[in-house]
Amino acid sequence: MTKRTRDPIDTHVGQRLRLRRTMAGMSQERLGDSIGVSFQMVQKYERGDCRVGASRLMKISSALGVPVDFFFEGFTGAVPAGLSVAEEKKALDDKVFQTKESIDLLKAYYSLPESVRKHVLAMIKGLDKDSDGGKDKPSS
Repeated sequence: MTKRTRDPIDTHVGQRLRLRRTMAGMSQERLGDSIGVSFQMVQKYERGDCRVGASRLMKISSALGVPVDFFFEGFTGAVPAGLSVAEEKKALDDKVFQTKESIDLLKAYYSLPESVRKHVLAMIKGLDKDSDGGKDKPSS
């Protein structure tokens, strides 16, 4: 029997699932209990090893307090053709969203009032431009 190749959509949904579960401070076991599966199955969903069915995704979204479309946000499919090696190296690595540091940063950012968040974001974008020798980076 051959091993199934992970579908990029399943992998993305799993990464978003892990991000939201971690941000909510929920264990895999607790999530599994609330949706009627084992924590091992939650692990498989998060890795993209197992595809999450529509009814299960509805249960997960309810348990984590997010709409179903949250799990698809940011999915762009395959890397567009024509990117240079330098552009590919600069592309955001999805795994950055799975680090404790990133999750702590997001929690802290979203705990700020919206007006303050706008200023923080502008400041960070300004720092990014400064680190590029004053050259503006193309907007995405």
